[in-house]
Amino acid sequence: MNRRQSLQILAGGAVSPLVSSPLSAGEKSKPWLTLAVQQYSFNHQLRSGELTIPEYPKTVVEGTGIKALEYFNGHMEDKAGDTAFFEDLRKRTDDLGAVNTMILCRSEAALDSADSQERTAAVEGYRPWLEAMKILGGQCIRVDVRSPGDPEEQKAHAVAGLQALTKVADADYGLDIVVENHGNHSSNGAWVAEVMKAVGDDNCGTLPDFQNFTDYDPYRGVEEMMPWAKIVCAKSKKFDESGNEVNVDYRRMLKIVKDSGYSGSIGIEFEGHDVAPIDGINATKKLIETVMAELG
Repeated sequence: MNRRQSLQILAGGAVSPLVSSPLSAGEKSKPWLTLAVQQYSFNHQLRSGELTIPEYPKTVVEGTGIKALEYFNGHMEDKAGDTAFFEDLRKRTDDLGAVNTMILCRSEAALDSADSQERTAAVEGYRPWLEAMKILGGQCIRVDVRSPGDPEEQKAHAVAGLQALTKVADADYGLDIVVENHGNHSSNGAWVAEVMKAVGDDNCGTLPDFQNFTDYDPYRGVEEMMPWAKIVCAKSKKFDESGNEVNVDYRRMLKIVKDSGYSGSIGIEFEGHDVAPIDGINATKKLIETVMAELG
């Protein structure tokens, strides 16, 4: 399994293991699923200044024990191209024995625009974030293909944009590109699957998010996106008294993930408002570990 298929090799022993695959006697057991934390879990704290990006790694590691970190460029758009900032962030994570895995990226220029010049501008606009992810030692950046319009026409534009960006990401930075279900046509799992087939590049994959589907069966959507999944997003918002997430059946969803044969990183993105982010992340962590133990 290489970098483009899983973060296991990248993370080594630094990430919280969930369940190990059965191996023959004498063969060292390796985790098949590892936990990460998405920076957006601290959206309110980062926006208010209660937490800063340099403080984020230590906050996660000390508060949850999880040592794999995901980022969001919306919290640090002023740091685009700031090599020193990302080198310092890398040192902070290295000192914690942690790893950086991915940056969620938003862009003013649409990668799936009908205008080829705008698509080119989008590709160029992602370069600072590809460079940042390379410095941080991660695997990929997430991009959006969620422009409105005719689904067939937008599919063609998305394929063109993704092919161009994936070529740049791999050739110039050694990184992958992932697409999330994140609005408009991208919140249709079948549409995303068709885009992936048409792109036809192993360096371009998906980031299935458990709760980002609009008017679409989330279980079906995740199942449709899993064949190309490079990272999975375990989004959570609220829990009942039994510790279950009230918006999605994690037992059903994680079984879909397991049955797909996926092996890699699952990032916790807590978006609740009733409890502190660390508490929400830990509740999600506990639920995932419980379900994985049940699945065996």
